[in-house]
Amino acid sequence: MTSNLITVDKNTYESLQQELTELRQIVGSNHCLSTLKSRQQQMQLFIEYTPAAIAVFDCEMRYLLVSQRWREDYSLGDEEIIGRSHYEVFPEISQNWREIHQRCLAGAIEKSEEDIFIRANGTTEWVKWEIHPWYEESGAVGGIIMFTEVITTRKQTEIALANSEKFLRNIAANVPGAIFQFTNHNGVWRVDYVSDFIWELAGISAAAAMQNFDSFLACIHPEDIENFTASVLEVIENPIPWHYEGRLIKPTGEVVWWQGDSTPIRNNQGEVIFCGVLLDITQRKQAEAELKRLNEELEARVEERTAELRHSEARLQRLADNVPGMLYEFSLQPDGTVSFPYASSRCQEILGLAPAEIKEDASFAFSLIHPDDLGGVQQAIANSAQTLQNFDSEWRMMTLAGKKKWVKAFSFPERQIDGEVIWYGCLFDISDNQKTQQQLQAQAQFLQSIWEGVDYGIFVLDVLDDGAEFRYVKFNPAVLQLSPMPLKSFVGRTMAAALPADMAYYYRRRYQECIKLRKSIFFEESFWNNNQENWWLLNITPLFDSNSQITQLVVTTTDITERKQAEQDRQIFVSLIENSSDFIGFASLEGKPRFLNESALNLVGVESLEVAKTFNIIDYVFPDDRQEFLQQILPIVMQQGMWQGELRFRHFQTETAIPVDYNMFAIKNPETGDPMCFATITRDASERKDAENKLQEQEQFLRSIYDGVPQLIFVINVLENGEFRFAGCNSSAEKSMGINHATIIGKTPEELLGTIEGVAVRQRYQSCVDTGKEITYEECLTFNEQETWWFTTLNPLTNNEGRIYQIVGTTWNITQRKQAEEALQANQHFIQRIADSSPNILYIFDLEEQRNIYANQELVTLLGYSNTEIQQMGDNLLPMIMHPGDRERVSLHHQQFLDTKDGDIMEIEFRVRRANGEWCWLYCRETPFNRNEEGHIKQILGVSTDITERKQTEIQLQAQAKNLENTLRELQRTQAQLIHSEKMSSVGNMVAGVAHEINNPVNFIHGNLIPASEYVQDLLHLLKLYEQYYPEPAAEIQAEIDDMELDFLKEDLIKLLQSMRVGTQRIREIVLSLRNFSRLDEAEFKLVDIHEGLDSTLMILHHRLKAKADNSEITVVKEYGKLPLVDCYPGQLNQVFMNILSNAIDALEDLVLINGEEIPHPQIRIRTEVINSNLVAIHIADNGKGIPPGIVSKLFDPFFTTKDVGKGTGLGLSISYQIVVDRHGGKLYCKSAPGKGAEFVIEIPITQPEMPT
Repeated sequence: MTSNLITVDKNTYESLQQELTELRQIVGSNHCLSTLKSRQQQMQLFIEYTPAAIAVFDCEMRYLLVSQRWREDYSLGDEEIIGRSHYEVFPEISQNWREIHQRCLAGAIEKSEEDIFIRANGTTEWVKWEIHPWYEESGAVGGIIMFTEVITTRKQTEIALANSEKFLRNIAANVPGAIFQFTNHNGVWRVDYVSDFIWELAGISAAAAMQNFDSFLACIHPEDIENFTASVLEVIENPIPWHYEGRLIKPTGEVVWWQGDSTPIRNNQGEVIFCGVLLDITQRKQAEAELKRLNEELEARVEERTAELRHSEARLQRLADNVPGMLYEFSLQPDGTVSFPYASSRCQEILGLAPAEIKEDASFAFSLIHPDDLGGVQQAIANSAQTLQNFDSEWRMMTLAGKKKWVKAFSFPERQIDGEVIWYGCLFDISDNQKTQQQLQAQAQFLQSIWEGVDYGIFVLDVLDDGAEFRYVKFNPAVLQLSPMPLKSFVGRTMAAALPADMAYYYRRRYQECIKLRKSIFFEESFWNNNQENWWLLNITPLFDSNSQITQLVVTTTDITERKQAEQDRQIFVSLIENSSDFIGFASLEGKPRFLNESALNLVGVESLEVAKTFNIIDYVFPDDRQEFLQQILPIVMQQGMWQGELRFRHFQTETAIPVDYNMFAIKNPETGDPMCFATITRDASERKDAENKLQEQEQFLRSIYDGVPQLIFVINVLENGEFRFAGCNSSAEKSMGINHATIIGKTPEELLGTIEGVAVRQRYQSCVDTGKEITYEECLTFNEQETWWFTTLNPLTNNEGRIYQIVGTTWNITQRKQAEEALQANQHFIQRIADSSPNILYIFDLEEQRNIYANQELVTLLGYSNTEIQQMGDNLLPMIMHPGDRERVSLHHQQFLDTKDGDIMEIEFRVRRANGEWCWLYCRETPFNRNEEGHIKQILGVSTDITERKQTEIQLQAQAKNLENTLRELQRTQAQLIHSEKMSSVGNMVAGVAHEINNPVNFIHGNLIPASEYVQDLLHLLKLYEQYYPEPAAEIQAEIDDMELDFLKEDLIKLLQSMRVGTQRIREIVLSLRNFSRLDEAEFKLVDIHEGLDSTLMILHHRLKAKADNSEITVVKEYGKLPLVDCYPGQLNQVFMNILSNAIDALEDLVLINGEEIPHPQIRIRTEVINSNLVAIHIADNGKGIPPGIVSKLFDPFFTTKDVGKGTGLGLSISYQIVVDRHGGKLYCKSAPGKGAEFVIEIPITQPEMPT
């Protein structure tokens, strides 16, 4: 059962207008009062007995209306709660709920799909809720409407199911491997179950593996597939435990090692069931390989590490020599003996002693310490040795040369196992620091003058408890004057004591951020002082002590109110320009654009500001207007500062003219008055121009409406001085009001209607002018000494200058309806708004009259019918839109109400037709609403929810389940084809790769033969010239000519090059045939030459056709007909040719082996022909021993083969049959008889009606 929670949204103004129109139609009927009272009663009963849990509250959260379901869900029984506060009825309501109520009372909408609700007795419930405001007629929020549904049972069920599923999944997920159950039935494998770890192991999901066992087999490494198959077959034949280790290739290309273990069993049906676990042993395999590699690298790394240590030692020595201080190692033995095991070279510079001197006798260093400071140094050493805290001390000393110095030492101690304490540290010369002390005193006086004299605020805080709290220390005079708070009283107080809690929390977070970052931070804050917003820029700077601890914070405050106001003004200006619908731009005096807003770019069809800057402003002007722009507009702008008028821009994409109202002006230097740049604010005048062209037609059209409609229309002129005078009225107004058109022209409201009513009417007109918008109101006017009520709408008309110059009013007489409407309107409107706030269809159906007597506005929204269409369908609404297949079931459902008690809820689902022709599913919850005089149920109240999406999902799931079942059968049927296809794909890849690798060097050789031949010809020509001009060469040259047989070489060299050219050409032809056969780049469906595929296949099999030691050459006879190009998958068709021709060759070779003698002339005959206008045939026949009739019928069955074990899989012809028949819509059959060879015939269409899938 789905939820019946009602979702509410605020209706638009047009919906309210529609409701008022319906209400007036009811009021205008003969029995409007009784109808409205009946409707009010129905709506009150509807709220009380609706199947949804609904409660309506006023602004004080007092109950106004409540449904029976609300009372049941919240155990209220018959307790009287109307008028009582919600918080009185439920005192345990939390502060969070109160805040939600207040937000909704402020106009917000709150909802939750599931929430926890704790009852007064402590029990916990789950609820689904939604809260919306409801609005009074004035538009103000009158209160809130709450819709809730208790979903505890559903939620508990969901939680229990989730926990159960989580428990089972955790078991499988935490097993360190993939748990599986495979079943083998007569050679066909299926996966009954495999855990999700299969994804980690093989990179395929458990669902994919269970759907198709081949998805797992495809992951096995090609080099391991035979071993894996053999291990499984061995276990099937001999019931022994199965153990296997091998490699898997994930779809990502990652190779992992895996181990499978199982003890197979055979069930009663003869199926072999493997239950076990698949483990990832990649790490183990990698560890074995890694161990060997690590052993080999160990010696190299030891040598490398030794070199690094030597380099590091040298580097540390250089560092110690260049540190601006003496690095030292100081030792204190348990017996009090001190020594310097190490001192850097700076020892000579600071102490005046060589490092070797203090290493030999540490007392030399102590003898240099000033006598007044020696005791302090020794005490500091003792304290550091005892506490193991860092040694940090300063003292005076005098070198052996008599030079006085101040030094500072810092080191950290380490206690050794034998009790020895060693300090590692540095000694610095700080003599210059004493001079700095005097400078610091002067600086302190200077800083004090700054503290008191700056015009920005400064104050200091102590950091307490590592930043947990802060205490005010002092404030400078400027901050005391700037702050609206009494800061003097803050001195010595913590923030918690001086500030309100929320303010202290805010500033404490800022100060803690500074401490965390350990650097200055800035932030801005605003506050109100003397009814004016002020802005401060605050800078927080940390102060560090000698231990780098932050002890104080210095805060400076700068008044940036004027800057913030300037930024806001600038932002407003930029926003106005960017969001303006006008063309706004700036350009230099040379005419180069500097800025165009988005509206400008869109108007002229320029992609971006960068593109716009590549043009000149003259390029934006339509070509026909450029002369006027250059000769008239620009000179006026330069002389007078601006020009306004009509112009035409050019659209850069369409090259069309854009009429604009052009305003160009120069921006001048405020000091010199010289122009700095041009600017323009231009408005698209296209719509205005179109409007001018259509104005006359519209005026005629409106005049016909004005004089022809029965509605009362009047026109008022709005003069420039603000006076209102009537300009006329239509004939309907003359008849209804009893006035003459001519008598009202030029009169003011007071002159026409009298002082009292005229002033009231004038105020209405003035309100319309002030707002500039349409206003609608009701008014009471006196005509012929009789009060009448009118429903009036005023529409302002604006001229080109934007001034409202006329008001057009429409009105109709509502006197007869007004009294009844005023009596019931307030209560009726309140209830009606509640009903129409729901997006669910709320209705009342009369069982006796079999018609719908009420439905809310959602019927129109959900089904898409207009109010007029619904009114036209009338009482036949439900029969007309209900699905014919559901009518009988709905009728039986209504009959069940004969025995239904009040308060019972009946549920049903059925289909209705939307206005667009689509069928919509509705879920209805209905309850008795009214009974007749005999006590039988006459009317039922119902809530209908659109569940179309849920139904569509259910249908899709059913269809998917059926498709999955069909797919499973198809996958089982094609698993053998997939295995073979993978092998053929591998062969194709190998063939293409070999062809590519051979082709490159052959092309290189073939391409170089042509220039090589030319070079040889040139050399031979040169030799000929030498022989011509030097007929008698030197003796040594002549001897060499005779030895190399030059004449024979010249003649044979030409033949040699020609032979090489023929050889490379033959290799290129072979490569081309290999590439054509592989067809890796022709996997798509296309037009191909069948003969080319046959020739490529024969080229691949050429080596099998040649004569061998034990058989003769196989002759191929080609009887090719004249075939057109054929629509096919060329790669797959080549595979068919390969399978059939290979079988023919096998048959001829096997015949020789079986009979022990050769066939005189083994032959394969290939014949092609066109059978009809859309069918070609390929005949491939051999002259072997033929095929027995009992075998011909099984040739195309999967796994059927007549070859010996290991020579064939029985898949070739089966796959060929599927390619020809299923993929190409053709035929494949065999004609054979014993002793007469065999002929395979392939028939495929020349063109396909649609691409096979």
